[in-house]
Amino acid sequence: GDELRQRARLALFVRGVDDPFVELDRLRDDEQLVLAPILERIDAAGLRDQVVFVNAGSQHQLATAYRFFARLGSVFVLPSLHEPFGLAPIEAAACGLAVVATRHGGPSEVFADGTGILVEPDDPSNMAAGMLEALSRQRELASAAAHMVQRRYTWRRTAQGYLQVAESLAAEPAAATSQLPALDAADIIRSWLVRHA
Repeated sequence: GDELRQRARLALFVRGVDDPFVELDRLRDDEQLVLAPILERIDAAGLRDQVVFVNAGSQHQLATAYRFFARLGSVFVLPSLHEPFGLAPIEAAACGLAVVATRHGGPSEVFADGTGILVEPDDPSNMAAGMLEALSRQRELASAAAHMVQRRYTWRRTAQGYLQVAESLAAEPAAATSQLPALDAADIIRSWLVRHA
């Protein structure tokens, strides 16, 4: 909405081109299919001058850009319809950005403790409200999310988690495998299809 336009500009990260409006044909066909409708929406809303494109060609450049935007008091937004795990918002939080992410999938678990704002990606007003809240609470959310990432998502923590699983499997292999959940996503897929029919 208007309040969001007044309070923030949009930065889109696009690997491989500096200005997709001019260089769209330099991207792969599948990337063009995703990006073209976004560019059309930006143009239709008259926001071309308010959108910045960031060509981050490496993880180092991405982290540098995240830190730059964090110093400006920015918010990272991941409005996926479903996000299996959500490494991108964890990386953004580690760099000092406040996070707004989809409530469908991994981010709903990662940020369930209130260290990020979870939104409904099918509801533009809910997304706008989430972004405005994150902008208003940027310092608080960025600090809380960065601490959460340091506690739970460092490489050391990940390695410790794998080691614990391996040790428990080695100690009692039969008991450990009998406790594994069924890996069946049929209900999730049916639910999504019903919502998007």
